Amino acid sequence: MAAPPGLHRSNLADTIWPPVLLGADAILAALVSQLVDTERLSMAEIEALQGRQLSILIGHHRSRTPAFAARLKAAGLTGAPFDSVAALRRLPPITRREVQRAGAAFFALAIPDSHGSVHDATTSGSTGETVTVRKSQLQGLFWDALMLRDLAWRGYDFGARITTIRAQVTRYYEMDGWGRPVDALYDSGRAQGIPIETDVREQLRLMRRFKPGVLSILPSNLMAMVQIWESQGFSPKSLRRVRTLGETVKDDLRMRLAAVAGIEIEDHYSAQETGSLAIQCPRSGLYHVMAESVIIEVIGPDGAPCSEGETGRVVVTDLHNLATPLIRYEIGDYAEVGGECPCGRGLPTLRRILGRERNLIVMPNGERHWPVVSHIEQALGRAVGARQYQLIQRTRTALEFRMVCDRPQDPSDDLAVRRIVQTALGHPFEIEIVRFEDALPVGPNGKFEDFLCLVPMDAAA
Repeated sequence: MAAPPGLHRSNLADTIWPPVLLGADAILAALVSQLVDTERLSMAEIEALQGRQLSILIGHHRSRTPAFAARLKAAGLTGAPFDSVAALRRLPPITRREVQRAGAAFFALAIPDSHGSVHDATTSGSTGETVTVRKSQLQGLFWDALMLRDLAWRGYDFGARITTIRAQVTRYYEMDGWGRPVDALYDSGRAQGIPIETDVREQLRLMRRFKPGVLSILPSNLMAMVQIWESQGFSPKSLRRVRTLGETVKDDLRMRLAAVAGIEIEDHYSAQETGSLAIQCPRSGLYHVMAESVIIEVIGPDGAPCSEGETGRVVVTDLHNLATPLIRYEIGDYAEVGGECPCGRGLPTLRRILGRERNLIVMPNGERHWPVVSHIEQALGRAVGARQYQLIQRTRTALEFRMVCDRPQDPSDDLAVRRIVQTALGHPFEIEIVRFEDALPVGPNGKFEDFLCLVPMDAAA
């Protein structure tokens, strides 16, 4: 028999009222309950507790991870205490490339048995910088708990139908229940999974048949749907909520989805290496940092912390990973620092997540900035019938422009394309045009970036 809506689902035999949870589900429920209290602590209380956990984390890796001990020694911090974020800032950040080069030496020799088994997690490596980290079952516990926090903040109806379109979906399915972590604690509705390689029009056909109320999707895949909705009308009409994860959500996508469907995007900022990083507040739109799990710093070019409203590089410390010292790890993202949130939660905030360093254009003089490409798509649609595009910067002066068009191309179209792109980028770059028939290729995790810079950082400096 199902539990009443909103109550935990009992996993004790022959018991439904009151619900009784045993084993791993009971641990998950207890952590979720604790998070309800910790998010209301003051910033000072949160930072003090982070400092205590940080001291344990550093102490473990100092004695159990030779590569981290060598990192401390190189920084002259072998015996230094680490009990606050201020103390942590004395340690220089570590980059993806440095993690790559360290290889297996980067991992701890042992972790506490109570943290569970260890598994490898590998990032997509869109620029060839594939990173592998080791994570314990404890990281999985935090991921589940923070995902449930996200859903609780927004008051989700777990009885609704949900469609998930991600690279992790390897075959089409329909099943009872949303899957873990929701099904660990609650009864939930029907779920549909669609492989991300499925043609977008087929995705929409399958969704119309299934009639979901919730859609979980990558922003780039969502944009392809929005383009179809803009020309053919919004469907399925059952859809009420859209959740995004795994890519940067651009303002243009938010505005276009709201205009065509009346739906606001609900975004969750995460990374394969570290798990959940920040959840968008349903009241303010700010991103609350998951401070019980990670410390996030946003630093400027000189390494100093950014103030509210300033943009800088994101540096992450995973407070509970005793298998891999992701301590002051430069994840490759840029973000803008937020301020106090009117929702009353004490968790620190980010105002915007801007994207990866690889999404910055390098001008011929070496300057780097965010390219303004959001209006290229509409201009190309009018000029040459393009419905999908991607810019790849190969050198400081040359780019490859990939596109998919719905109509036969005339030789004069190339001139129009080059003019549109050069105007948008503010420079007469050399542009090689490459056409694709159906769709542009995505990365190994199903992710897609409309601008990607492959100029080596040392060449861009």
